[in-house]
Formats: sequence, C-alpha cells, structure tokens
Amino acid sequence: MSGRSAATRVALERGRGAAPAPLRLAHRQARHELAMLCSLILANPAAASSLAKLVDSEVERPDGALVLGVLLNLADYEEGARFWWEFAAGGGSHLAASCLWFLHQSRGEPKDANFWRLQAESLAQLPQPAWQLSSPDRPLVSRSVRAEILALCKQGMSPRLPSRLAAVLKSLPVEDDNGDWPEIPHWSPDVVHHLRAATEETPR
Repeated sequence: MSGRSAATRVALERGRGAAPAPLRLAHRQARHELAMLCSLILANPAAASSLAKLVDSEVERPDGALVLGVLLNLADYEEGARFWWEFAAGGGSHLAASCLWFLHQSRGEPKDANFWRLQAESLAQLPQPAWQLSSPDRPLVSRSVRAEILALCKQGMSPRLPSRLAAVLKSLPVEDDNGDWPEIPHWSPDVVHHLRAATEETPR
C-alpha cells in the first residue's frame, strides 16, 4: 500500500477543515475514523503476508507492525496496538501515524493527537513502506468477519474480533519491561496460521 490512501486523505482534510465539535462528539468521531481505517487495513490483500513477514531476515517490517497493531486494537488490546503502531510509524508508515492520531483523539489526548496528526501529514508525503504480495494470498480473516467489522463501523459501533480470533492475539508472548510499555504482546511466527484456523472455526 503506497502513497496516501483515500481513507487518510479524507481524514487529514477533516482534521484540518472541520469546525470545533463538542468534546464527546470529537472523541466519538475519532473512534469511528480509527475503526474504519483498521477495517480497510485488515481487508488489504497483503495483510496476511505482511504480518507473516513482520520479522524478515531479522529486520522488523513496518507494514507487518501496522497489521499487528490493527489486530490488537480489534482485540481490545489498546496499549499493545499503540506500541506496534509507534514502531510502524517510526519505520515511515503514515497509516500507523494516522491510527495513533485517531487513537489519542478518541482518548481525549489532544497534545499527542496533534503530534501524530502532523506526523501522518508529513509521512504521507514520503515514499511508503511497500506491502509485499508475491502471489495471490489467502485473507488474514474470513470475508464474513471483515464484513461484520465493516458493518459495525458503518453503524457507528466499536468493532471487535470474534472471541476465537481475539484469543489468538491474547495468547501471544508478552514481555514486561517495567517501563513505558508494560505487558506488550510480541509477534509469533505461528500467528497467521492460528488466526486462519480460528477463522475457519468461527460460526458464520
């Protein structure tokens, strides 16, 4: 996924040009924007291969970190999502910076939200980390799960992964550095396989 995405372009324009809204409405709108952006990232055909190659030749890839952050956010693992989005944004992903902008805005943290808004605008002008898709790939989650997430977004609700899929994310190895990032889930080479297996077991 290269260049500035349609979702991000719309978000940037809204952030610059919209009149100030009541605080609760602004928070709700930011949650909606984050949910929509997450659903679009999850639907990208390269999401599975990007996640599978998050650690490739001992180099962690920002596109895989972006996808992992999306999954953790949809599994209600917000701090884990923030960690991986910051990693991805540090690698040049404007989509990750946009996720962080919406996340902080939804939490009523205007200073951090503004910082990541500016980062998203700046990074969107630069060449983006490539999404690697060498061959047609199986989706990371089923069409029915993606459709349900998108439908909830359109209804203004907060989408969440089905419990079987969320359980895969919550079973990831966790490290606690006793610093700013306590109990952060880390990538596992089996996570794509387990997510697909859980998707197949999820009732339609």
